[in-house]
Amino acid sequence: MAAIPAPVPGVRAARPSSISLSARASLFTAGILTLLGLLCGITLYAGEQSKAEQQVHESAFRIAAAIAEYAKEDLSDAASLQQTITRGAHWRNVDRVAFYDAAGTLIMADGAAPIPEEAEALRASRARQSLIQAGMTAVSAAPVAENGVRFGAVVVTVRNPSAFAAAWQTMGGYIALIAAYVAMATALSIAFVRRAVAPLQQLTEFAERADTQQGGRALQVRTGDEFETLANAFNQMMERLDASTRRVRALAYIDATTQLPNHEFYTRELNRAITQSNPDAAPGALIIIDFGRLQKMLETLGPEASSNLLALVAHRLRSAVRMVDRLVRLQAAQSQPTFIARLRQHEFGLIAHSFAEEGDIARYAQLIASAVNQPFVWRDLKLSLDARCGAVRIGEDGRDADALTRNARLALQAARSTPTGVKFFTRALDLEVANRLQLENDMRSALERNEFHAFFQPKVNLADGRIMGAEALARWIRPDKTIVSPALFIPVAEECGLIGQVAEAVMREACWKAAAWAREGLAVQVAVNVSALQLRDDAFAEHIQKILEQAGLPPFCLELELTESIAMENPDQALRIIEPLRARGVRFSIDDFGCGHSSLAALTRLPFDVLKIDQQFVRGLERDRHAPAMIETILAMAATLNLDVVAEGVEQEREAQFLRRRGCIYGQGFLFGAPEPAAVFGERLRAQASGLRPVYAGEQDIDAA
Repeated sequence: MAAIPAPVPGVRAARPSSISLSARASLFTAGILTLLGLLCGITLYAGEQSKAEQQVHESAFRIAAAIAEYAKEDLSDAASLQQTITRGAHWRNVDRVAFYDAAGTLIMADGAAPIPEEAEALRASRARQSLIQAGMTAVSAAPVAENGVRFGAVVVTVRNPSAFAAAWQTMGGYIALIAAYVAMATALSIAFVRRAVAPLQQLTEFAERADTQQGGRALQVRTGDEFETLANAFNQMMERLDASTRRVRALAYIDATTQLPNHEFYTRELNRAITQSNPDAAPGALIIIDFGRLQKMLETLGPEASSNLLALVAHRLRSAVRMVDRLVRLQAAQSQPTFIARLRQHEFGLIAHSFAEEGDIARYAQLIASAVNQPFVWRDLKLSLDARCGAVRIGEDGRDADALTRNARLALQAARSTPTGVKFFTRALDLEVANRLQLENDMRSALERNEFHAFFQPKVNLADGRIMGAEALARWIRPDKTIVSPALFIPVAEECGLIGQVAEAVMREACWKAAAWAREGLAVQVAVNVSALQLRDDAFAEHIQKILEQAGLPPFCLELELTESIAMENPDQALRIIEPLRARGVRFSIDDFGCGHSSLAALTRLPFDVLKIDQQFVRGLERDRHAPAMIETILAMAATLNLDVVAEGVEQEREAQFLRRRGCIYGQGFLFGAPEPAAVFGERLRAQASGLRPVYAGEQDIDAA
């Protein structure tokens, strides 16, 4: 058996567009490391800057003290003092040198313009040497005094931008080291984070592929932490999911009773076979098998017994297919075994590929039918299945699974009437079905337009030729006055369920016409056929009584004809319908007597009034040496049971003479008249009532012939 098809994978959920967890963790770690590097750099920079500022402080303090010592020696000589001030102003990093007297008045200065911190430093130097910081500029004021007497102060402004540059030069190495550290730490952190979250990524991908995972593919995570626990939980969940999926697929694609693929699986497989078919390759075939007797067997069994019998039938079919595959398909049977599916309750489909030639398809189907039709024993009962096969060629007799299946069933329907039980689809079958469908549609319209009428065929007394009654037969008269043959529309009406409506139309018209004749004093018994569909209706008896009342027809003027097959289909139901009508005077006849195996049982179980000899016995009087004996036997049995007898199909005078001499009272057939419209039949009755000659006159005795 072919593998159960996997379901079509669903649309995978799109990955979120945001940054992944590992990237976010890496960026976060890199940001922390960068921040730490910046903090270290700021700290180092602050230290270097403080160190540079300290150098400027010390330089300004020393220079101011030195110039103050020189100035103390030159206080008495203004030129020397000026020279000392000028020389100090030209020292390295010195921006300005100024000399103030004890009152704070500027005596002399050299260098740049004074800055505000100079006055502040001067005020602070009254007690001791002062130092004022202004960024990378320091102002130091050193008092000029001797023997406790203060003569003034020397104020020196020192600016040392090179110290700041030196600080940055020192920082350059630190910055490069920090940058290298941050880069290396970031790379290591990214690698670590990715490694740490790799199991999570693995779990995510596994979950995304869960709808397409095949059995046996477990998630392998060996971290020893929560990730491994989660992975094991995932594996257990997937095992349960796989088991549930297999069960669901089995329910969706496998027939529970026979364990064969079901109709859904069959449709997928057949469409695949059509897609792969090639006109130049070896032909393939679809064969639908129906077991005609299986349905009746199943209707008499309980659920458990029915399932058991179906399973046995499926097993026999599988065995037959394997055997015939080896006989007909040879090597192809190994590489492409025949696909078997259960389509309906007693219908199975076979898809077989690569036949050597088309003739092998018919032989293949016949061998399978013969194999499964062999009698077998089940629960001490000997059974046979009566298998019938309809076959089509894949790729030639249909473009899709529905068309192929339809055509195979058309062939199967035709196979039921063939001796071999096997039929190939042909275009003629398709045309026939189309015609039947058109005829069915036309019948529905005809029922709406009241185109179905009752024609009356006379039943005569064989002794004197007088009309004693008539059988109402359905005729379809189209608006253009053409008449559709009953042999054409009756089978279609029975198949599509319209036979009840047709019979209803004939019943009503027959009763109304018979009532009209009775009111003219031309009372005759009118026989109307009852369909199986009507007999299944529990309200049929009440319906007939209502028609009789509406038409005003005496019940004894109506005769209802039942075939033995209809009567014995459900004898209890038939008896429930017959008894109330018969009690009111309606007569019942058994039609086509002698054609089936249930005739004697029907006569003994059901209260009939009339027995009609089937026309095949009457027509066989001249060519079948057993026909006279059969008729004599039926007449003797009817006389014993006190039944009236009507012989059907009387077409020759010799047949009428034979029947009359054997005691048959009534005859019906073309010898006495064909079915004719009510108006024509009414004229016959009126002519007979006027005393005209009988319908026919006997001339030749079949005994003499």
